Amino acid sequence: MTERRPGEVIATIRSLLPSLLPTEQAVAAVLLERSSEIVELSSQQVAELAGASRATVVRTCQSLGFTGYQQLRVLLARDAGYRPAEQAPAPDGAAGIVAQTFTHLADRVGDMLALLDADAVQRAVEVLAVARRVVAIGNGLSAPLALDAAARLTSVGRASEAPLDVIGQQITARLLGEEDAVLVISGSGSNASTLRTVDAATAAGATVIAVTAFARSPIAQAAGISLVVTMPDLTFRDEITLASRLPQAILIEGLVAAVTHRLGDAATRAKTLALDAISDNLAE
Repeated sequence: MTERRPGEVIATIRSLLPSLLPTEQAVAAVLLERSSEIVELSSQQVAELAGASRATVVRTCQSLGFTGYQQLRVLLARDAGYRPAEQAPAPDGAAGIVAQTFTHLADRVGDMLALLDADAVQRAVEVLAVARRVVAIGNGLSAPLALDAAARLTSVGRASEAPLDVIGQQITARLLGEEDAVLVISGSGSNASTLRTVDAATAAGATVIAVTAFARSPIAQAAGISLVVTMPDLTFRDEITLASRLPQAILIEGLVAAVTHRLGDAATRAKTLALDAISDNLAE
């Protein structure tokens, strides 16, 4: 049995659910909704709840990367022991809601990291550290993250850009070469404009690094390096409507920190110059 990190089962189901067939999605929905009960349910019971066949349950588990229902069932039971106790309802008022949000995020950090591949992170950092040109791409609510990534990389000595116009993004991508890198941020991994830029960059020979929430999304599949971080409580629909970018924002912070470490003294000198510029613009 392949070793899987705590929290990885639920994160995997949520991440891969959009790529499943409709009947498999129905089974996956039951696995998510009844995750705390799965250890007590047979594959036939899951099939009945999903309105599917037992064979579909097994096939769904295999489509999700497990050997079958029994492996998924055992891992879900194991993960139940790692889950924190349910949080008490937030106090009334805005302050209570804000406090609950922080608490919820703190409790789910391990789950956010469940699908992040260490080797992919290492390769991404190496590419960002040595690429001749770095272009950050993001559209919709991912656009601010692309701007932030470009600014942060520039401040540590990796001059980067983040064009916002979608046509400009595609033109920029077509003019890249094999020594260049494109850092693409897309929570859904399905933004059509972003995907066209990814295709253009790939055709030009540039290395594409995707930061997304769904492992089998079109952008993740098209990228050379895929970094998947997700909010474990969000479905694909939630990702589109609520559009939380917190896991991706945290990942970008981590990538910049890792690139800074990789660059060593060069990054230190760049940060010193950047701080000089910042200090010149601070009011008394």
